[in-house]
Formats: sequence, C-alpha cells, structure tokens
Amino acid sequence: MISARVATQATTPVTVVPVEHPGQERAFRELPYRLYRDDTGWAPPLRFEESRRWSERHSASLRYRWSRRFLAQRGDRVVGRVAAVIDDEFARRWGPGTGFFGFFECESDLQAARRLLEVAEKELRQRGIEHVIGPINLTTHDETGIQVDGFGSPPMLLSPYNPPYYAELLASSGYEHLREYHSYLWTPDYQVGPAVRRLVTSARRNTGIAAGITVRPLDPTRWDSEIRTFFELYNASFEGLWGSVPIRWDEFAERAGRFRPFLLPKLALFAEHEGCPIGCALTLPDVNDVLRRVGGRLLPFGWLELARGASRIRSARVMILGVRPGFTGRGAAALLAYETAEALVKLGFERAELSLVQGANERMRRVIDAFGCPKLKTFRLYERRIGDDRGDR
Repeated sequence: MISARVATQATTPVTVVPVEHPGQERAFRELPYRLYRDDTGWAPPLRFEESRRWSERHSASLRYRWSRRFLAQRGDRVVGRVAAVIDDEFARRWGPGTGFFGFFECESDLQAARRLLEVAEKELRQRGIEHVIGPINLTTHDETGIQVDGFGSPPMLLSPYNPPYYAELLASSGYEHLREYHSYLWTPDYQVGPAVRRLVTSARRNTGIAAGITVRPLDPTRWDSEIRTFFELYNASFEGLWGSVPIRWDEFAERAGRFRPFLLPKLALFAEHEGCPIGCALTLPDVNDVLRRVGGRLLPFGWLELARGASRIRSARVMILGVRPGFTGRGAAALLAYETAEALVKLGFERAELSLVQGANERMRRVIDAFGCPKLKTFRLYERRIGDDRGDR
C-alpha cells in the first residue's frame, strides 16, 4: 500500500497543466501504474482499455459530456491527475450547476492535491458550475467515490480503489462528505433467512405476493434482444435512485460488449411477472484476479494468461440488482438474489461482493440483511460549493 503520510512541504513547486498532447495523454494513463506499482492488492486495468476510455470513437460516454483533464507536476515528475466533467443530464435531474471531478490520483502530497482540484474547479466555474461532487469517473455508471474503510480486502472488478490517505487529501482541500456507498460479502456459508425461504416456496407454488413471478437466466443465443431488455430494465429500475441518469443505448451496448467474453449466462438473470420482464440481476466473475497476473498488458503472453485464468476465478461481483417501479415490494429482488446465490454455489464460486449499494437505499439493504451478508467496505462521495468565491482552503 502507498504510504499513508500526507506530505505538506516540498522544495519543488507544483505546476498544473492541461492534457493536450500525446505525451501528457500517456502520463495521465500511466500515473496509476506507477503509484500502485508495489501494491499487491491493486488490479492493473488493461492498458489498451484505458487508452480507449478517452477516445470518442471507443467511448460513447465521452460524446455526451464535457471533460478536461489535468496533470500536477513537481519539476518533470507527474505527482497527480484529475478530470473536470460536466454531465448536463445529471445536473438537470439532481442539481442545476453541478459538475464532477474524477479520475483523481495523487501521491501523498497535499499541495499537489489542492492545486489539482483548484484548477479543475476554476475550469468548471467558468462554465457555470457552482457545486462540485466526486470522484465520479465520467458518469455515475462508472467508478464512484473513494474507498474509506475495508482496505484489507482486494478490490473487485470496476470498484473504486485508493490508498487510505485520499480521504485526508479531499477533506483538506475543502471537500465534505456527501453520500456513502457500501459493499457486502457473500459466501456459501451464509444462510438465507426464513422469510426468504417462505417467499421462494410461495413463488414456486404461484401463491402469495410473489405469485406469477419467475426468474430465468439470459439466453446467449438471443444476445441482441436479451441485452436490449436488460438495458430497458436497468434504466427503469434505477430511475428514482439518487444520482441515476438514464444510460444511452450506445453506452450500454459498448459496456455489454466488453463484459460479453467472460459473462456467465446463469449469472445474468431476469425476473418476469407472467412472462413480462420486471427486474434483472448481473453478476460478473472478478477478472481482477487475472489482471493482477498480467499487469495490464496482453502482449506477449497476457491473452493466454487471461484466457487460462478466467476459468479458475472463484470470486464475483454482483453489479446490478433492480426491479421496475410498480413491482417493488413483491419479492422479485429477493428472488433474484436467491437465484444468484444458488447459481454461484453451483458454479463453484467461493465469495461474491455486492456493490455499490447506497447507504440510503433501505429497500436493498433489507434484502441484503435477509441473506445475512455483512458490510465489507465503505465508499464515500464528496462535495464542495465553489460559486464565485474560492474561499479558504
């Protein structure tokens, strides 16, 4: 793990520059690989995927949002990075004048963190932003928040990961706690409560509140239509959840294409009421376990290691579990969770992490409690009001 000591003094001044040429593009991408080089828990993302993340040709999300990236340097050494982002649809739904900061990475250097955030805020303020929240890596469908506890467990696929001192860097830069998210641990040893067992029994008998509700796996032979249904359910199910912004079809299809090579149909589930889709759940094998071995590189032998390692993965991340409005409270979420757990056991998985769950999402937390899953990690989203006056740091 990176040192937790936050540096406040350094002899070389900090300069912050925008990312404008290929060398700076490379430095922005490569900084995490250097910062986490000695951290055995970190899973290096594939480098070619990271380069595509900032290409509008390969990243549909970029086409609908304004963004600008910055690097912090001490002399020739890059010590931090950040992106300023404006998502107009988020601001319309959840707070006019709100923008994001994201892709935040920094050495244990308080001055560098402050300067990075100051420059990002100035750029946002010039575009009418008065309220900054983050870290959000471009969209609320991507990595959100920083990890603030549970550091003994390695990060799951597409989960936020950072050293503990990031919380101090943000707090010392004037950012305050906005929302918390949690992850929960499942293992085959956890037993579901009697209420869930009764619900499953009544659903199978077609009686009680769950009458007419069934759960089925995704049919890979109908990939296009199944993914379109998943897309519609995803947007409908999370419509009212704070921070949710409808994902566009090209964004969703792009993500689905990336997941497809290691998606297991038995872990992509639909809940249906009398044949009509009402909910969905998606659990993905935690390919981070393999990424740690290939170091983010697929050549010369990374592809082979990735293919061999995928079949040996024994951990997973439950990424999506949602039910359409109008069908919540009828047991569909619990049935999806139950069938997911049953499939994980049959497929030989030894642990799964359900994340990220908003702390304020009481309905989902009740489902999790019914399965006896303990809280594993906490992630925090921060905010800062900037307006026209910077104020004191």
